[in-house]
Amino acid sequence: MKLIDYVLVGFLCGIASANVNAQMGFVALPKVGNVQSAYVLCNPTGEYGLSAASVPNEVANNACAVSNPELLASPTNAPLDGFRLVGMLVSDVEMPKPEVGQHPDVAVLTDAIWRNKENTECILGTHLQMKDSPLNNGQYWEVNDIARAGFAGRDVAIAYYHKLPSAEIGGGAEVLFRAGRTFTSVKTSPDYKTLPATQTAPAASLPVNEKNTAAVSDNWVDFTTDLSFKDLDGVTRKNSSIFYIKYPCDAQDPVSKPGAVRFRTSGQNGQPPKEIAAPGLVPIDGAVEQY
Repeated sequence: MKLIDYVLVGFLCGIASANVNAQMGFVALPKVGNVQSAYVLCNPTGEYGLSAASVPNEVANNACAVSNPELLASPTNAPLDGFRLVGMLVSDVEMPKPEVGQHPDVAVLTDAIWRNKENTECILGTHLQMKDSPLNNGQYWEVNDIARAGFAGRDVAIAYYHKLPSAEIGGGAEVLFRAGRTFTSVKTSPDYKTLPATQTAPAASLPVNEKNTAAVSDNWVDFTTDLSFKDLDGVTRKNSSIFYIKYPCDAQDPVSKPGAVRFRTSGQNGQPPKEIAAPGLVPIDGAVEQY
């Protein structure tokens, strides 16, 4: 793993019909198929990014959200007591042809791993920062979902940390709208009043579905948000919140594997569905299906 990038750490310190309502803090995701939805609802405000979402606080909009004095001091601190930072991986995300513009690097991905003192649980953190890199059509890449691999057979819980925007950074951070135990990202729409259903869902290998269905896939965790350096809908959020996945582990460090992270454009603003695969950290014995 790459040693901690202190420049990026400084940046992070500046931002940072199954309608299941999750509780505050880490929320367990299903790992079997006999559920009505693979997803849990986290922050239901903002119409999935079409308008400004209400930020989580102590009394409202705080499902799946975590915060503590240590996180407020630095997001390199763990979201839970008893965990320590053991590694961080920072990498550029490149836009492939034919959409690539003058600059191929369109975002910066940061992976971070925290492990508890007993070496029995780990937390994988994900942060994405969009770059000023227009595509060849002059528009900017939009990320609606981030999916991560490597969790088959494990009990998984998710959470996110949202820090209020800093004037020095601009753009602010987007919240987590929902999260799912699935490979399939689902196009968001204010018309969808329920979470994506498992009934009549297409094959679990489908990256993006325009209908409101998604199959359970216990190897994958999907985070739904709305990121762009310049969003077509006028509500621009250049930075993600920090998304967390807590899972059982041992003292062995995770490894980087190709295709472990998938960034999806689901077509919220009329764009064609798109997936970009990138390397990312997975548990040492975790697998990445190459669909």
